[in-house]
Amino acid sequence: MHNLKLTSGLLGLALAGMTVHAAAPSLSYEVSGNDLIITYTGTLLRSSDAVNWTEVASASSPYKVALSDKKLFFCTKGATSKDITIPLSDMVDLDLIWIEPGTFLMGSPEDELGRLNNETQHKVTLTQGYWLGKYEITQAQYEAVTGTNPSSFKGGDLPVDSVSWNDAKEFCAKLNAQEKAAGRLPEGYKYTLPTEAQWEYACRAGTTTAFNNGTNIPTIEQAEDEFCPNLDEVGWYIFNSEKSTHPAGQKMPNAWGLYDMHGNVFEWCLDRFGDYPIKAVTDPTGPGTGSERIARGGGYPFLAWGCRSAFRAYSYPDTSGNFLGFRVALTSTKDITIPLSNNVNLDLIWIEPGTFTMGSPEDEPGRNKDETQHKVTLSKGYWLGQYEITQAQYRAIMPSNPSEFMGADLPVESVSWEDAMEFCKKLTAKEQTAGRLPAGYEYTLPTEAQWEYACRAGTTTALYSGKDLTSTGNCPNVNELAWYKYNSGGKTHEVGQKLPNAWGLYDMCGNVFEWCLDWYGDYPEDPVTDPVGKTSGSGRVDRGGSWGHYAGLCRSGDRNDAGPGMKAGHVGFRLALAPAQSAE
Repeated sequence: MHNLKLTSGLLGLALAGMTVHAAAPSLSYEVSGNDLIITYTGTLLRSSDAVNWTEVASASSPYKVALSDKKLFFCTKGATSKDITIPLSDMVDLDLIWIEPGTFLMGSPEDELGRLNNETQHKVTLTQGYWLGKYEITQAQYEAVTGTNPSSFKGGDLPVDSVSWNDAKEFCAKLNAQEKAAGRLPEGYKYTLPTEAQWEYACRAGTTTAFNNGTNIPTIEQAEDEFCPNLDEVGWYIFNSEKSTHPAGQKMPNAWGLYDMHGNVFEWCLDRFGDYPIKAVTDPTGPGTGSERIARGGGYPFLAWGCRSAFRAYSYPDTSGNFLGFRVALTSTKDITIPLSNNVNLDLIWIEPGTFTMGSPEDEPGRNKDETQHKVTLSKGYWLGQYEITQAQYRAIMPSNPSEFMGADLPVESVSWEDAMEFCKKLTAKEQTAGRLPAGYEYTLPTEAQWEYACRAGTTTALYSGKDLTSTGNCPNVNELAWYKYNSGGKTHEVGQKLPNAWGLYDMCGNVFEWCLDWYGDYPEDPVTDPVGKTSGSGRVDRGGSWGHYAGLCRSGDRNDAGPGMKAGHVGFRLALAPAQSAE
């Protein structure tokens, strides 16, 4: 199972076009009271005679030592850096700083000036290292990947602004596709937004103060309505920005070489907003549900208290403003790519186990009586296709293409439930022979619960964008994420052209209905674990709406069914790699 293994180290980063940096050691010092403060890069060494040197165990920059009568010498030696540079175009690069795993105190002490009640201190351990952008994503970088620039303040080296959380995630999706095609994406990693914990850990760089230069806000006046010199050296904010963003990298970096973690623009994080835990946690990713996303770091029009390392802002994922930008992370993932043939791959997104409310509330427009809400727990994780199965993928496994609308990157359609299960059976056998099938897993259709859990991606609204329907017929909120009756032109469209959900899944609403494993039947009212539907019936479940149907059928909770032998130009399927179970 080599292709599923998450490895450590440089992960093949010496691939063509990717630059791995070698760090030159440096050292400077200052005397503060009775302390010598040493700022350095590389490995810090100490000696009493300038001949015999020993490494200062567990030292981090800046390093503080008490002055005394003893004679001490300090120097540094170089270290190989894991920092990398990605060429986004012929003239635009992306610099990424390697962040070692570690443990830190997240949040702020109760006596920190400007502190809010949602900053409860708690111990966080990050077990996996990751890369984080040296700078906020600039307009030149954003345009190199997306071909657009939504910013209010124009300038190639200015941070991109006026981007929503959805826009930032779409940038990451396009960057992943670009780097995967170029052969530069390390196996087991993907570009994404940092989690809130990853962001604060990287921002602090070992500090426990309000700002990452080791300083606090001296007075309440400087926190709320006066110039703060301690912030001035590291960030652009209301008292030094002249009401505008500034080119990336003009202020002092933190100890890990990251710029503009304070001020300039707020930076979207991956997490939903929610209360912090009180106990120690490992690799947190925020609440499983919620409608608002985290943004960190402060911005050019904000006061000093809103630019602290611990300050938490949050808003809806479609919110944009000229103080909102982002910084990209390259982090480990369980997502995998399966080669179906020499030129056709299958991208699968890992779905963590969890609990959610299945069905829809009684006041949801378009709701049907068969959508009774009930709590569902999925105890095992699974992989789900990032896209609906395309015609190219179908033909790589099956002898023919039954589709009505022809095109390699269009979803396969006019397939019955039986056809879809035959595809799964043949792919399972192929991958077993190739030695790539995880033990205890099989390729199959998702259960109805797996499908809705993955579609919602933590949302509780009618649509996975976090929005509800304004109309069950022609609805603007559906346009951004689905091909349906009022925007499809009466046909299917290439997969992946609309907005993905928070877990990176495309076309969960619209384009084609997707077969599920289950027989159709009434929902239970009590909580259930790992449901697989009825044991028999006349119709199999299909979900998600299609190019030919109204907005009401594109809801996350909408349910439909048809006989397992039925074929139609509006029905296709999405593949799951899930714990093996029988589909009676």
